[in-house]
Amino acid sequence: MVLAELWRGVRSAESKRFVAYLERNFPAVVPTESDWTESGLIVSRLALRETYERRKLQEIHFDVLIALTARRIGAFLITCNRADFTAIQKVQEFKLICW
Repeated sequence: MVLAELWRGVRSAESKRFVAYLERNFPAVVPTESDWTESGLIVSRLALRETYERRKLQEIHFDVLIALTARRIGAFLITCNRADFTAIQKVQEFKLICW
């Protein structure tokens, strides 16, 4: 999912080279079946806590899956999407660095 989000945001040749480098040199870590199940529960809790519209809940679902996958492997999630990931962190603990 991270690669999909990175590719979706690529606009420059330099960015394309960087994402291609990441894809070649780092193994993909994917959500498990239990991550998918738990993500649905977390998105449901977010819907109760926040005033997200349906589209926003669909968008944040991938972020929840990324957070759960990072948590499962013990990794820090590094992002500049502070708002969404701190909201997720309020309902599910994971290591987060925002910059």
